[in-house]
Amino acid sequence: MSATGSSRPLVLVVEDEPMIMLGAVQLFEAAGFEALVAFSSDEAVAHLESRPGIVVAFIEYDVPGALNGPALAETVRNRWPTLEIIVVSRPRAGEIPDLPLGARYFEKPYTSSEINRALDELGLTGTIPRARINLPPRG
Repeated sequence: MSATGSSRPLVLVVEDEPMIMLGAVQLFEAAGFEALVAFSSDEAVAHLESRPGIVVAFIEYDVPGALNGPALAETVRNRWPTLEIIVVSRPRAGEIPDLPLGARYFEKPYTSSEINRALDELGLTGTIPRARINLPPRG
């Protein structure tokens, strides 16, 4: 059960473009998740610190705030090591994003089937999801 009382797993969607945010929220809700939204890295960290039960952070690479997407992903990995991380970005010509171990990366426009396949591979959807818990933050 998530912190909101729902039995659906909780995803944090971090995206500053409202229409892209809406699409991501709809994608996760269709996959059985409850979505929590943040328009900046600062808002995302505040949600993570105050909302237990988040199982995946879906992060825009160029998110505004004190941390960019890769730095936010690294913070999530260090402070909430049980969370799965998916980072999305516009195509980055010749640039290979430096992301924490285990983070998934997709270029925009990503498809719902790509994200759903990643969620299945991570054990977050399907008939037998893995047991998960959002531990208190480190540090």
